[in-house]
Amino acid sequence: MWIKCADSLAGSSLAFSQRPNRIILVRHGQSEGNADRAAYATTPDSQIALTERGFAQGAVAGLQIRQLVGDESVRFFVSPYLRARQTLLAILRAFDGRTVQVTSEPRLREQDFGNFQSPDSMDSVFKERQQFGRFYYRFPNGEAGTDVFDRMASFITYIFRTMGEAGYFEPPAGSSSTKPPENYVLVTHGLLMRIFCMCYLRWTVTEFEQVWNPSNCEIWVLQKVAGRGTYELAGRWTASPSRGKFTELKYGKDKKQPLFEHMKRPLVSRTVTPGAPDALDPEELGFLRDLPRPKRMRAQQKTLRNKKLQAGDEVIDYWTRDAGRSRSQE
Repeated sequence: MWIKCADSLAGSSLAFSQRPNRIILVRHGQSEGNADRAAYATTPDSQIALTERGFAQGAVAGLQIRQLVGDESVRFFVSPYLRARQTLLAILRAFDGRTVQVTSEPRLREQDFGNFQSPDSMDSVFKERQQFGRFYYRFPNGEAGTDVFDRMASFITYIFRTMGEAGYFEPPAGSSSTKPPENYVLVTHGLLMRIFCMCYLRWTVTEFEQVWNPSNCEIWVLQKVAGRGTYELAGRWTASPSRGKFTELKYGKDKKQPLFEHMKRPLVSRTVTPGAPDALDPEELGFLRDLPRPKRMRAQQKTLRNKKLQAGDEVIDYWTRDAGRSRSQE
């Protein structure tokens, strides 16, 4: 039994070591739709192309990625949308003479906002989304953010299988290497980058909605944690010919608040001790703080003496009492 356990641990360590060093997320370059929203009224979203500026941004992103990965091997996953495929071609110029792997991945496509989208009708749709909730709102003839989350969860399961199962990293034609790629690069869309991180790092909806969309060809990097096989968010990558650096994602109302540390690593669960003075103080429990009291229905107004109908108030009082006690001790 101990031998089997040791073999299992050794196998896990080997599988972890074979995982890519980085998962790199890149938004497509400036598109016709970014420059002029009217383009969506006559052109299917999947066929919206890059502008000249978008191609230039893709070429620069390729140089920045190449500086980050050096001569390490790379596998690209790309959204089937035209602007993403064009961005990939621009990025690949930085890998001139090198063999890389490329996979078209429909699950990396943009959120479906409906079919042809006139600017006038979409103005009212976006206004309604703000009232309903950005993550939960379903676009007419399109998707909700929850749908994108579901397909992203499926995609993440898939790519982690490609990291450790035989047959998934067969070398590309013309390559003699049998090693799995050392970097995964996802060429996709802004919302998809945020939902990838939300899904893998287990952000709450509240946390997700405070992360701002990346700019065109902005690069986010998740680095592998040595010996663990998991990934932590290093931040936004920018580089010049001489050096590169990571900066924080744009977060909070003013885009300048630092990302909480717990949002940079996979957080499978969050712990709480009911009754403790500081029970809800940790930042990772912010989604449970300041929740509203129960709303009174008209039929209940005359029966408030009923203890059962006061349960909601008692629950909120229990937690706010602890919060108040914690503050008074400071």
